[in-house]
Amino acid sequence: MSVETESPVLVEGAAAGVPAAPVPEAEPGPWVSARPTRTVEIVRRVLRFPHVVHEHRDLVVTSLKRDLAARFQGTVLSWAWPFLQPLFLFGVYYFIFTELLAQRFPDLPDSQKAAMGVYMFSALVPWQALAESLVRGTSVIVDNGNLIKKLAFPSELLPLNVVLASTTTMLCGVAMFVLATLVTPVWSAPGLSVLWVPLLLVCQALFIYGLVLFLSTLHVFLRDTQQLVAMFTTVWMFLTPVFWAPQAIGEKIRTWMPVLSANPAYHMVQAWRGALMGDLVVQFQNGPAAVVSAADVPWHLAQLALWALVTYALGYAFFVLSQRRFADEV
Repeated sequence: MSVETESPVLVEGAAAGVPAAPVPEAEPGPWVSARPTRTVEIVRRVLRFPHVVHEHRDLVVTSLKRDLAARFQGTVLSWAWPFLQPLFLFGVYYFIFTELLAQRFPDLPDSQKAAMGVYMFSALVPWQALAESLVRGTSVIVDNGNLIKKLAFPSELLPLNVVLASTTTMLCGVAMFVLATLVTPVWSAPGLSVLWVPLLLVCQALFIYGLVLFLSTLHVFLRDTQQLVAMFTTVWMFLTPVFWAPQAIGEKIRTWMPVLSANPAYHMVQAWRGALMGDLVVQFQNGPAAVVSAADVPWHLAQLALWALVTYALGYAFFVLSQRRFADEV
């Protein structure tokens, strides 16, 4: 842990009565201060984070590779798992909901017979990245307490590593979906809407990172946080249209739509659906309704971006305010 001091650092020789010259600081950058953090310092830390990541990019890349390698170490299929698991999940959801339970969108052409399976899969992949990051990231500071106490490094990179690992795994699922649409007739290949994917990745990663920063910091002081996050994540999933479509529920859902549309995960999954699925118009009893629309991706992306900026700023601020107490608490 690096501690910022107000007095100059003295070199050897001061004990003999020789005045020692202060050692100039190369850069205002100790990550932990013994005194309360000032507001201007919080703002500077929040704005400088991209520079911190770039400055320590070798550490970030090495940690990410180690995390991913540890997931599949000792397995027979090794790095094939991130690609095979999404295909397996899609097959399971397609069979259970489309074939076994016959839960299909009505009056769709044969080319869109797999709409329900694709609808669920295109939301489940980003949702799993969110849920995995929250569950794994909540304890990341406590789990790395030895590093926090012994090494001087930007500990905000620990939550970042969790988010990047989950995002990388998610990208494997997205890649397999796009590949499946290109080589099989299961669904039409994404159109120009797929160009929104890079922005989606940035906004989603920033949003999740802000949440993980806040939760991992809270877990340092409240060790019940991890259990609460696991329960909350399950409830959050059912409140998000991952396995259901608002348009298919009917009149009952209209009362709750203002609340549901305030859910940032709602905008996240709908943006991914629009980018990967394109347009899906379904004929319900009350008339046709656009269950998925590529034209709505910018709107959902804008909402997610706003949530991401606010969550990142608040999560990082809470982290910076609490960081000086980490070594004592972990």
